[in-house]
Amino acid sequence: MATKKSAQSETDVALKALDLLQEIVWAIRSRQSNELSDGVSYLRHLALNEKSERRRKEKAPKSTLLDRKKDLKALVGSMSLVLADAELFPSNEDIAKFAMEALRIPISRWEKRSRYEMIGMLVMESINASPARLREVAGLLSRISEESESMAQIKQSARQTGFSWNEAIRSLSTTVE
Repeated sequence: MATKKSAQSETDVALKALDLLQEIVWAIRSRQSNELSDGVSYLRHLALNEKSERRRKEKAPKSTLLDRKKDLKALVGSMSLVLADAELFPSNEDIAKFAMEALRIPISRWEKRSRYEMIGMLVMESINASPARLREVAGLLSRISEESESMAQIKQSARQTGFSWNEAIRSLSTTVE
């Protein structure tokens, strides 16, 4: 009995498919050939535009992600070098001040943390920084760590009272531009 039902349902499906095919043939014959080819061309054009737009959107985040990773690598490398300099940052307070002013990362209870704990914390927290801020600070830290003149200037300024990291960064960025 099950085979009779399945054979009948297959027959019904085949008849419905034939009806649909007959309607499609009728619709095609009722139109002029140039209308059909124009319609096909238009649909192909839409599909290709949609496909290229989707590809462009898929590629965009990957390039910004690669840029962000490159900025992070530069920041982590230069930050650890600069923060490990005991002349530039003689105390934890100096590191905490730099973190707040330059990176906008507050360090709670900095007086109870070790120097290396604070450096590690800053490296990990810098991952959450905005891409523009990340790029800016990474570039400046890189310049500080590479250029002995800039490093000497900042070390000298850091010993003075009223030293501001924001001002140091601003002065570095204006001398470089």
